[in-house]
Amino acid sequence: MEIVFEDAELARVCNSGPARRDRLGPDGATTLLRRLGQMEAAHHLADLRHVAAARLRPAANGDCFTLLVSLGDHGDLVVRPRDDPPGTLDDGTLNEHAVRAVIVAAIHRP
Repeated sequence: MEIVFEDAELARVCNSGPARRDRLGPDGATTLLRRLGQMEAAHHLADLRHVAAARLRPAANGDCFTLLVSLGDHGDLVVRPRDDPPGTLDDGTLNEHAVRAVIVAAIHRP
């Protein structure tokens, strides 16, 4: 799956080892790097459902197109489909099999 970042600062934090460690600490930085690798290896968003630690779930904002990807005790990645409009199923929910690129919008800390 292709991963893009909402802004340059978020991209810097996610792609720089020192920036990851500064933001999340050593354990959180390792978890973030692992999760980004798992996301990149996925063919589509639905593949993350097979990664138990990712705990892919809807965000609390009620938007079915914004999802959270767990970073364990270190928070969540807030992601949404890159394509607008995203693929939907007949019931209006996100077709996770159609999502092959995501935007990482934020790192939500607990």
